[in-house]
Amino acid sequence: MANAKFCAHCGTSLTPGAHFCANCGSGADGAHASRTEVPSRGAAAGGLNLAAIIPWFVLASLMMAALGYLIGSRTAGRVSAAGSAAASVEDGGIVVAPDISSLSPEERVDRLFNRVMALASAGKDDSVAFFAPMAINALAALMPLDAHRRYDLGQIHLAAKDAPAARAQADTILAAQPTHLLGLALAMRTATAQRRTTDAKRLATLLTSSVARERARGLREYTDHAPDISEALDEAAGRRTSRIASP
Repeated sequence: MANAKFCAHCGTSLTPGAHFCANCGSGADGAHASRTEVPSRGAAAGGLNLAAIIPWFVLASLMMAALGYLIGSRTAGRVSAAGSAAASVEDGGIVVAPDISSLSPEERVDRLFNRVMALASAGKDDSVAFFAPMAINALAALMPLDAHRRYDLGQIHLAAKDAPAARAQADTILAAQPTHLLGLALAMRTATAQRRTTDAKRLATLLTSSVARERARGLREYTDHAPDISEALDEAAGRRTSRIASP
């Protein structure tokens, strides 16, 4: 067997004169030599097989990154939806207050008054309930109120379904100026909302008979509320129904 050309165990060609197979370590004479297994790096490191662990670690990292992306996307979607709702309350989204911090007290009142009236005309009672307290607080900053602003305050109360508070403002205006057009218009609408039919008719007649004389006074509030006074005259004549005082 010493002159064999191939290992009897693995068939590897033997180098002339070799006593052991260079591949399997068996003796050239055919005896199988036992080999000590060399421990793997994982075994040497205390039994941890890093080659097996690393792929799972990478996979876990990718899964965490994907989860973070999904959460971030959903959060951004909610913020975007809230922004859209703020831009258009009338579309049925979340009611968000407008930014009025840079406006003067008078401008704040006008902005909020117009918003409340527009929402009331559209029948959006929930939105009116949200904005009316803001408008009332803005008007409080203008105290003491003149007839113009008392009318605005009364209209806001009327839109918010608070007819007694609206009537109080109308009575205050008329106590100082019995034929003031805005006071009469507010009083007539309040009487309609409270189903005081006789009072509503009396006030409608007084409004109609006073309009020419009052307009001749040229009061600024008559100019500012000219369309509203015209609507009140149409209501007095039965040509239309109040936008906010319908019983």
